[in-house]
Amino acid sequence: MFNRNSTRFHLRSVAAAFGATAALVLGAASAQAGVPGVDLYMGVGLGQSNADVSADDLAVPSFDKKDMAWKLFVGGRFLSFVGAELDYIDLGKPKGSGVDIKYKGLAGYGLFYLPIPLPILDIYAKAGLARIDVNPSFAASTDDTKFAYGAGLQLKFGSFAIRGEYERFKVESTKPSMLSVGFSKSFL
Repeated sequence: MFNRNSTRFHLRSVAAAFGATAALVLGAASAQAGVPGVDLYMGVGLGQSNADVSADDLAVPSFDKKDMAWKLFVGGRFLSFVGAELDYIDLGKPKGSGVDIKYKGLAGYGLFYLPIPLPILDIYAKAGLARIDVNPSFAASTDDTKFAYGAGLQLKFGSFAIRGEYERFKVESTKPSMLSVGFSKSFL
C-alpha cells in the first residue's frame, strides 16, 4: 500500500544520495585536476518515457503510455573508455481512462565509450541496475531492482556537453524506456 511517510523517506534518501555524490564529485575535481583522462560531471536530461503498457493490459478503453520524463545524473569517466554514472529518473505518469502509473527511481551504470578519433564526440553504451518505484492508481505500489541498459552520444563544447540517450528498464513484467536530451557540466 502507498505510504506517505515512506515516500518522504525515499525522497530524502534520493536527495541525500545526490548531495553526497555531488560533494564527492566537486571535492574530487580539485584533487584530480591534473590527472589526464579523468572527467567528473553533473547534468540534467529531459525527454519522453514509454511505459510499455497498453490499454488491453490494463483492461481500460484507452491508455496513453507516453509521458514527459526527466533525470538528474552525476558521473565520472576514469579512463578514456570507461566510466560510471548515478541517475535519478522520473519516467512521468502515463494515464488514461481513470488509471495512472508513476515510475521513478535510481540507476547506477557502468559506461563504455567507443574509441573514436573525434575529441568533441563521444558514443557510449551503458549497463547496470535500476531500482524503479511503480505507483499505479489501481494497485499497491512496488519497488523493483533489475537490469537496465542504454546508449547515447554527446557533443562536447569545452567543459559543457549536450547528450542524447536511450535507456530501457525492466520492471516486473514491463520494460519502460526513456529517450532524452541532456546537458552536462564537467569539472575537470
